[in-house]
Amino acid sequence: MSLVRVSALDVKTPEELFVENEMETRLPCTFSSSEVISSLASVSWSVQPEGATTPISFFYYSQGNAYLGKDTPFKNRISWTGDLNKKDASVSIANVQFQDNGTYFCDVKNPPDVVAKPGEIRLRVGQRVIVSAVDVKTPEELFVENGTEARLPCTFSSSEVISSATSVSWSVQPEGATAPISFFYYSQGNAYLRKDTPFKNRISWTGDLNKKDASVSIANVQFQDNGTYFCDVKNPPDIVFMPVEIRLRVVQRGTSPH
Repeated sequence: MSLVRVSALDVKTPEELFVENEMETRLPCTFSSSEVISSLASVSWSVQPEGATTPISFFYYSQGNAYLGKDTPFKNRISWTGDLNKKDASVSIANVQFQDNGTYFCDVKNPPDVVAKPGEIRLRVGQRVIVSAVDVKTPEELFVENGTEARLPCTFSSSEVISSATSVSWSVQPEGATAPISFFYYSQGNAYLRKDTPFKNRISWTGDLNKKDASVSIANVQFQDNGTYFCDVKNPPDIVFMPVEIRLRVVQRGTSPH
């Protein structure tokens, strides 16, 4: 009997994968081999469900054909998404369920190269959260005379009913500054003002969340109030992907262009 030289395949998979239930997930598995990919190359996938003591083989790929174990919980949800010529042995699971939680093993053979140890992926299936965007509107620019009151208008639309979880945040990036500073927060009917802001007692809530109005007002506007103001509204599960901006320009009394 002749001996055949055997070397090890190097298989790579992520250690952990987080997926929302009812979504499709790809189980990535790539490998390197010192041998040319041949018709003898094959891929086996198995899973050890949470609480189980041994893995169950559920998928086998060889010579361009995919074979699915009949008694697996996946039924028609598994598909081959790899390419052996590109050294990719990945598969995908459609409509992921909580029962799919477990440890998945990717085993590749490319004789005479074999896997010394299959790649492992811990699949964690979580509750699906549908997030849509709040559409927020503000004027791009606002001219205000110093010493007067300025209302910073901010209105929004949301597909969700306004609830106790709805909140509004305002921040400002003063002229010459490199980052915005949060100065006002409104939630559950209460307004909170950051103590170390230059506004002190000059900020007041003038909005009405039930009317989808998130506006605030600044009394006795000063030249130092010049800057870019950001209005951020959250109405879970709706959120603002990017807060909207108002450029506040404080001018000398009697010189406002509007």
